[in-house]
Amino acid sequence: MSASVSIRDRYPLLIGGRHVETDRWDPVDDPFGGADLCAVAAATPDDVDAAVRVADAVGAEWARTPPTERAIAIERYGRVLDEHAGELAELMHREMGKPLPEANAEVARALEVVHYFAAEAERVLISQLPGTSITTGSLMRPAPVGVVASITPWNFPVALILWKLGPALAAGCSFVAKPASEAPLAAWRVCELAIEAGLPDGLVNCLTGDGPLVGEALATHPKVAKVAFTGSRRVAEQIATWAGPRLKALSLELGGHGPLVVLPDADLDQVAEVALIQGYANAGQACYSVNRVIAPPNLTGEIIERIDEGRQKLELGPMATDRGVQRHMRLIEDATLKGATVRGGEAVDSRRLEPALVSDAEVGVELIDEEPFTPIVAVMTNDDIEGAIAEANRPDYGLVGYVCGGDLRRTLQVAERIECGTVVVNGWRVVTAYAPYAGWKGSGVGVELGRPGLEAFIRWQHLRVLA
Repeated sequence: MSASVSIRDRYPLLIGGRHVETDRWDPVDDPFGGADLCAVAAATPDDVDAAVRVADAVGAEWARTPPTERAIAIERYGRVLDEHAGELAELMHREMGKPLPEANAEVARALEVVHYFAAEAERVLISQLPGTSITTGSLMRPAPVGVVASITPWNFPVALILWKLGPALAAGCSFVAKPASEAPLAAWRVCELAIEAGLPDGLVNCLTGDGPLVGEALATHPKVAKVAFTGSRRVAEQIATWAGPRLKALSLELGGHGPLVVLPDADLDQVAEVALIQGYANAGQACYSVNRVIAPPNLTGEIIERIDEGRQKLELGPMATDRGVQRHMRLIEDATLKGATVRGGEAVDSRRLEPALVSDAEVGVELIDEEPFTPIVAVMTNDDIEGAIAEANRPDYGLVGYVCGGDLRRTLQVAERIECGTVVVNGWRVVTAYAPYAGWKGSGVGVELGRPGLEAFIRWQHLRVLA
């Protein structure tokens, strides 16, 4: 564990470009053990109201700023983030335990998103459909939705806030962030750097504190136009309950149960690589994880052998929470009691886990049916391609799937039948700034990234010009 970044004793709220102290402060746990890392301000509903109202006032001026000027400001912000990339990665490492190489990679990919949307901001243009004369026709005008409330989890604290902040700013929206209580520091710093980069005071605000209290105040506030959330389905349903009667726009990314469909002519070295990297990245605490490898019977044994060989060489970072460790142990126990074979999966210390490989697990085993969110990969057997596709699509998830096969035509034909917003073919890299990232079925509502991710923060106005 590195300690070159100084952790402040206290992190106040960021409202209107100012540091705002509170009466109560919440501790931030140290995933590596020992004393708490620091304390963060505990926002109240009054703090939420103050942040939203200043965002609404400043956002009105930002919305009137020409797209080219918004692009310049966002690009300037992106360069400031670039300068502090190492700091953001180390904050993430210190607060939630992500190994530094993974933290650096997350920050690098997240900053690509900011630069992408800086460029997209220039293309938020009015379109014209001409009528019978120069003075008639239709203008289609993109307008920002308004104040965006962002509620993000602890597992990708920099990426998941910037996936929302980048397109929101490009569209002309103002922003109130609520990072996860378990790991708020890197996301808080992302918001503070917006102030240091010269974005208008109050355009980007940050509220820390109790999740349900702050979340409800944001989702029910009359000036919040959209809630952008990444997290569990249970919390998403609560947010939708709060926001629904007020008809607020919602984007909800709710996790997955990633299948890796192995075709008979697949490269097994590639299969093992995909399973190892995407199954155990971030200690399994990723919504895009490979959770089930679905393979033909004659390949299953060799796939298990290759994954197991690689698994034993891995050393994972600590789990971000004690809850994650407890869930992992419960899933392993459930699988064992139901007849599955479990390799690894033991506790290394209080927060570190050995990656687990599970075989002979069928439907009805919890880790086969529900998102594990711990370092577990299961290998399942299916007799034919149709059965493999059916198993891939069986759970009520549809975020990211994977297909490995030799014949590209057939591999793509299978890939397009996987009911996921993203399907990766013959590889493991999932996200690019320019392509949409969407959850199907129980994995969410709406889309992030790419041009569709920008338009998710836009409302359209038709100006019908008749004279």
